[in-house]
Amino acid sequence: MKKIFDAVDWMRKRRTEIDKEDQGLSWEEKRKKTRHILEGDSLWRKLKYRLVEPTSISAGPPRKSKRKDSEKAI
Repeated sequence: MKKIFDAVDWMRKRRTEIDKEDQGLSWEEKRKKTRHILEGDSLWRKLKYRLVEPTSISAGPPRKSKRKDSEKAI
């Protein structure tokens, strides 16, 4: 099956384009540019005040070590 769209390749190319566009800008200028772009985006306007409860990711209870007490973990 042939890929119609390669997201990784597209993102790499876009990142290169953005780096060229932003060449010579200070961190503050880049931040302002990004903020300006987002303020015009309808999805961003919908989500910018949304609060999400932080959660911790757990893979389950801690596993017991099978090594002997005399062995050192590296």
